[in-house]
Amino acid sequence: MNNIFDFKRFGNYFLYDLRRAKNNYGLSLLIIGVIPAILYLIFQFINLIGGNGIVELPDEMKFMSIFIAALIVYFGAGAKIYGFVTEKRAGSDFLMLPASTLEKWLSMALMVCVILPVILFALFFATDGLMGLIFPNSYGDRLFSLSLGQELTDMLDAEGVYFNMPAILFLGWCETVLTFTLGAICFKKAKVAKTFLCLMGISMVLSTLMVAFFGTSHFDSDWLTAHFSDPNKAISTVNWFISIIYTVIIGGLLGGLYYRLRTIKH
Repeated sequence: MNNIFDFKRFGNYFLYDLRRAKNNYGLSLLIIGVIPAILYLIFQFINLIGGNGIVELPDEMKFMSIFIAALIVYFGAGAKIYGFVTEKRAGSDFLMLPASTLEKWLSMALMVCVILPVILFALFFATDGLMGLIFPNSYGDRLFSLSLGQELTDMLDAEGVYFNMPAILFLGWCETVLTFTLGAICFKKAKVAKTFLCLMGISMVLSTLMVAFFGTSHFDSDWLTAHFSDPNKAISTVNWFISIIYTVIIGGLLGGLYYRLRTIKH
């Protein structure tokens, strides 16, 4: 069992992996975390150049900043933190580290699915809070004080739809970041571009299969109404379908990461 998993060895390796991630991606993550301040400065600079003076930052730009931050991390984090695995010298050193494949895989999964978003959003909301405190008139309300997310949840609940926003956001994060992390340890060059190409190919195949089985690749309220007479049953079916899809995709990605780590050779 010690050859497969040992708590002490895993703890030492995880701390090492954390330090390496900080060295490889710490500065980039810090810059991404202050995007609210960057967008604020750009927005005010443009307004000053245009002769409009200092104006309040629109709420839409605050939401755009968190969207931009997530996209940058989605596409770049895996390659920056673990892209070296495909390099001959660095990859060989990685294989020689005193940790099992399971421990390396678990550390990788925790790093990109838990540690990375926690640090990113801690930095993001700290920056957002400071901006709201220092520039209350021109920055406006802090992002986490805006009620848009709660209003959306209340609206869906009023329609009888159970909407677990935190779970959906977390699963969406895991799905995307694991995809590009897998691409980072599979492709030696153009890691992000080749991952995108693979996603496009998979999307085309899945769309073709969905049309073949269901007659459509687009499931909207009209399709649900035509196939389910009971709205509650339709909602329950959609929730189960989404849960199964996320389980299959994330499970497949985690399995792919483990298989790649176990079989990689230099």
